[in-house]
Amino acid sequence: MKGNEHFLPQHYLRQFRIGDSKLIGIAKVAPFRFVGAGPIRGQCQTQAFYSDSPGADKLLGSTESDLAPVVADVVKRQDFNSPQLVALRLLAVLLHIRTRKAIETAKVFPKYIAHQVIKHGIETGRLPPPPGGRWTEDMMDCGGVAGVLIKEAGIHCWLEMQTLQLKLLRAPPKEYFITSDNPVVILNQFCSQADSPRSFAGFSLTGFQLLLPVSPDFCLFFFDQKIYKVGSRSSRLVVISSEDVEIINALQFQSADSCIYFHDLASEPRLRAWAGKYGGLRSPVRETLRHIPGRNDREEFLHMRAPAGRLPSQWNFCRYRRRITVKIGSRRDPAWSDSIEWLMRDLDQNPLGVNEHISARHLKVIDEMVPVAVE
Repeated sequence: MKGNEHFLPQHYLRQFRIGDSKLIGIAKVAPFRFVGAGPIRGQCQTQAFYSDSPGADKLLGSTESDLAPVVADVVKRQDFNSPQLVALRLLAVLLHIRTRKAIETAKVFPKYIAHQVIKHGIETGRLPPPPGGRWTEDMMDCGGVAGVLIKEAGIHCWLEMQTLQLKLLRAPPKEYFITSDNPVVILNQFCSQADSPRSFAGFSLTGFQLLLPVSPDFCLFFFDQKIYKVGSRSSRLVVISSEDVEIINALQFQSADSCIYFHDLASEPRLRAWAGKYGGLRSPVRETLRHIPGRNDREEFLHMRAPAGRLPSQWNFCRYRRRITVKIGSRRDPAWSDSIEWLMRDLDQNPLGVNEHISARHLKVIDEMVPVAVE
């Protein structure tokens, strides 16, 4: 049987280690329990996590060896260049789709449908009842989800990230960022004002935002530059206030599956206070599937909602631009998103060759779209 596999890479957690040790601070979030120091190598792993997704663990292993030095260098220099920006976009996407919480979220809808079908079969006598006589969703699971997310959603999200701007947020002295076992937070501050059941957290939508702490001192912030203004145009680094650091850490409490991680064991009182203050903003994974009443008692609409962060208060470092002409719920760059859809259909019909790069295929698809657009 295959051993434990990390769903969050150790190179990422090492950025939050205690001093120069191989330990990291750990706390459980629901309910809050301060654990203390623990070995990094024992965190964010489960047995045979990718065993039902052949090739996924190998792909991630090779990618991690490329991304690890990039993260370390960006944190050290407090800056990034163009090639590193490409890598940081990929890092954000991978850490968004490869965690245990992300995969369990992706299973919610298919498990619900399968549960209802089998339940109906049992109730009508077409299927035998399970041992004990009661059929529940927890009696089944879905395989291959990790591979699908990495290969399909990963490409799509990474390409949509190309139209987002990145700023490196720095915590002020004596303040720090924490992280979690599900560290990427996605949200849409612009669209959150809409009276709608949608979360508007799609990577292609106007107003999309993504946060990823990369060390106690720094956090990546990807955002729609047509909607928001963050720092000065000439600098990629933005020093934020202690109040804004707390808001970003509150989002980690929301996003976490079961654990938060930190570099300073003396932070227990502060973490405990944040847990009490922001723990109520957490929501179970199953709540991503909403049940909306239909026209009669026998009709029901199912709505799968992307889990998005909710700001507990307004932050100061990210502000709206003065003139915003786009509509809530619109796509950030429709032509670019259309080209990605064309690419994904093309990949379904003609998978990538051994030495073919995704960017080259995308350019080829865009070239083929141009005559259609002219006509």
